[in-house]
Amino acid sequence: MNLEKMFLHEKTVEILVKILEAEENGEEPYPLGISKEIGSPYSYISKVLSEFEANALIESEFKGRIRVVRFTEDGRKIAELLRQLRNELRKDFVSRKKLFTLKSVIDEVNGVEGDEKLRKLIPVKLELEKIASETEDEEIIEEVNKLIKKVEELMG
Repeated sequence: MNLEKMFLHEKTVEILVKILEAEENGEEPYPLGISKEIGSPYSYISKVLSEFEANALIESEFKGRIRVVRFTEDGRKIAELLRQLRNELRKDFVSRKKLFTLKSVIDEVNGVEGDEKLRKLIPVKLELEKIASETEDEEIIEEVNKLIKKVEELMG
């Protein structure tokens, strides 16, 4: 199970983030548009939005036949925090832990020469390449690329 789904109700967070993104783009979010964007039934979106409104997280008004929603100050704060938390939970913590271990192996190679250095660095380089091919975490990929370059320099 991914951490985001474990900690946050996926659709509720998606609704809040869609409203936030729409407001940041100067758009006016409305239930049917949110429903289409996140692939949930209009009735569900409408129910969730009504709960948000009852709890003073959003306000709504009708513009013609369309119900437009916008955050209250508190609602915006919560949406921003949830987006930030969602982004943190999307990180690849397993790869981050592996990188920490591989960095220590690379640091231990300083002062080692010849074949022994290669015996230690070749598996490190292979593991770094494997991590890069398996993760979607952009920060990890960037760090892996730096470490691969460092390993190649150490290998000569």
